[in-house]
Amino acid sequence: MTPDRRTLIGRVFPPVKYVISEEDIRIYLPVAGETHPAFLSDDGARAAGYERRVIPPSFAPYIAVLGLLRSFDWEKDFALDYKTGTAMFGEQELEYYRPLYVGETLTIQGEVADVYEKQGKRVFDVAQVRFTAIDERGVLVFRGVQSYILFK
Repeated sequence: MTPDRRTLIGRVFPPVKYVISEEDIRIYLPVAGETHPAFLSDDGARAAGYERRVIPPSFAPYIAVLGLLRSFDWEKDFALDYKTGTAMFGEQELEYYRPLYVGETLTIQGEVADVYEKQGKRVFDVAQVRFTAIDERGVLVFRGVQSYILFK
């Protein structure tokens, strides 16, 4: 019997920490083709008006995905048995409040905002997860929504 995943609406996941590491950014920049001086060094960032080296905005969705994937268990939190079921990443939307800095630690937390059923070649559920990321001072730096497709 397929579980009614609508009962998951309102489930809050534990907060997880994500450190924006030098290594992650070093690997990301050439892959993404990002060459702005503010992404490459503190001096380049200061010349562009930032207090220190910033990350490309295109890296924040990666932070959100990794953070949320660390915060939940597919079986326990989404009633998905990986032996018989499949999950896919759907869409993502982010709203930024300030630049993000290399070396900064963020706390990411998510909550199931909605679950609804759709029909494609197969029936599936779409789970929408709202999330926030705050900095070490407790200030909101970005928030958004991600969707996960959970096949039945």
